[in-house]
Amino acid sequence: MTDFIELGDETFEQTIKGQKLALVDYMATWCGACRLAAPMYKRVAASLNLPIFKVDAEKNPIARSHAEVNTLPTIALVRDGKVVASLSTSKEEGLREFLASHGVQ
Repeated sequence: MTDFIELGDETFEQTIKGQKLALVDYMATWCGACRLAAPMYKRVAASLNLPIFKVDAEKNPIARSHAEVNTLPTIALVRDGKVVASLSTSKEEGLREFLASHGVQ
């Protein structure tokens, strides 16, 4: 299974810039729904052979602003080094539909 690569404000932009296609999990340590969604995010990323990054949204406001995160958990799709869309979900079906709607299958 794909492992999360943790990013912070100081590493976010440089790391994401080099990504053709990736997922970013915006979470917080206190968020129960985030803890429940994390294994599903990893499973979906692995099934699609995508790298997956994790950002603590409370501690990293610059990284958070790239996806306009208002609700946790939020998963963002990165294409060609830019966050192109995000979705607040903890359901696998919703994530897969979101990714398919953006041409990721």
